Amino acid sequence: MCWLKTGTRMKCFARILALILAAWFLPHPTIAQDYANLLQGFDASRLSVGDKRFLQAALAFEGDYQGLLDGAWGRLSQRALARFSARELNEASRDWHMVVLALSLIDKVDRDGWQFRYLPDLGISLLVPSKKLVVDPPSERFANYRHRTNSFSYSVGALDLDAANSIHSFTENWHEGYGKPYIVRKQGLAVTSSTKPTGEALYTRSDFVNGKWSTVMLYANKQDANLLGAVSSSIVVGRTPPLDITKDGYLNRTILDLFRWFDENQKDEEASQKKPTEKRETTGSGSGFVVSTSGHVLTNAHVVDGCREIFVDKQRSQLVGSSPDFDLALLLTQLPASKAPAKFSPSPALLNSDVTVVGYPYAGLLGGLNVTRGAISSLTGLRGEATQMQISAPVQPGNSGGPVVGRDGEVVGVVVAKLNAKKLSEVTGDIPQNVNFAVRGEIAKLFLSQHGVQPLLGDSDEPMEAVALARIASQFTVFIECK
Repeated sequence: MCWLKTGTRMKCFARILALILAAWFLPHPTIAQDYANLLQGFDASRLSVGDKRFLQAALAFEGDYQGLLDGAWGRLSQRALARFSARELNEASRDWHMVVLALSLIDKVDRDGWQFRYLPDLGISLLVPSKKLVVDPPSERFANYRHRTNSFSYSVGALDLDAANSIHSFTENWHEGYGKPYIVRKQGLAVTSSTKPTGEALYTRSDFVNGKWSTVMLYANKQDANLLGAVSSSIVVGRTPPLDITKDGYLNRTILDLFRWFDENQKDEEASQKKPTEKRETTGSGSGFVVSTSGHVLTNAHVVDGCREIFVDKQRSQLVGSSPDFDLALLLTQLPASKAPAKFSPSPALLNSDVTVVGYPYAGLLGGLNVTRGAISSLTGLRGEATQMQISAPVQPGNSGGPVVGRDGEVVGVVVAKLNAKKLSEVTGDIPQNVNFAVRGEIAKLFLSQHGVQPLLGDSDEPMEAVALARIASQFTVFIECK
């Protein structure tokens, strides 16, 4: 099992996360008796100190735990897990919930490089994002660092008593009279934390170590408050063991059990659905858009998979290249005089930015170009798929392969799929609304370059009037038939 090999754990993450998502939505009785432990109530006594410490850190990053990362699982830790289970999984804590937590932290470690670092000049250890750590110029009293992609920053220094008192007084008054600052004063320890009305937080901790006050100041805005909480919980005098899951421990075995159960269920499902292959007798359809003056057209690979003949706006076309991994295909056709190539956005789409989806859904019923509007609701696809993004613009059968266009008329993605609302509602009892997916524009540009087509890039960020945007999009969107 790849999970047992530390050097390859992160390569397994995507697959195991898919496993967790599947387990999340499947009815509990479908889990075989051999894996009944996955559904039993959570009991921390089955875990090693290292595993409990790992889960405490995961809960801290989720914003549910504020306490020492010491592996001592008491009422504070148990209440934190209960809050997480109730909020995210809508039930009392079970053993498989700790797998969700563990994988959430593994993802953060993989992405940002969170790890304990010992600071010998201060004699303390704390969590740092080693992959995203930026060193800023030092100030009079502190060495300064920040996270490359968010608001979290911290400063560290060894201070005398007067300097330490001054820093804590500054932190105490920083909240601008909003509420009360959090203050702790003990022998050899001082903690002060303030929060502004905007949600910005400043946290200062000083430990008396080797005749100096080892001081850490942490800052984050409201959006990154969980990072500040996790790092503040991690500060400890002296060296501390790394965060890791105990090999052959109960948490690791539970992850493997869920992994095996998922594999067994997948094999059974694939076997039940397997049917003899038949020649395509029916005509399928989809959407696409022109990407070059030579007549190249981009669409989804699944739109043209298995086609004997492909037609673009009734013109016979040929398949130039296809990528099942990206679900993209490149066609070549005779470009009609009314069509012009699309321009891609030079930068990635932003979260919550407005988008328009253009295509030919329900071909033969709606009978023409269809336009819907929505927003980028997530920068990743189903199960965290990095090559895709989630959009709220309504998508129907036949939209696959069509362009996702930003407010400036530039392409930011390629429609690829919609969530099966009927199947999901049968499992969860809830009907998802406008959960659709698109291949990211960066991936589409990469695919085109790999096949010798240089994507055209736009040069304007000015938003277009909605009617004008639809008119521009209609000039590069095409109807694709597969026979």
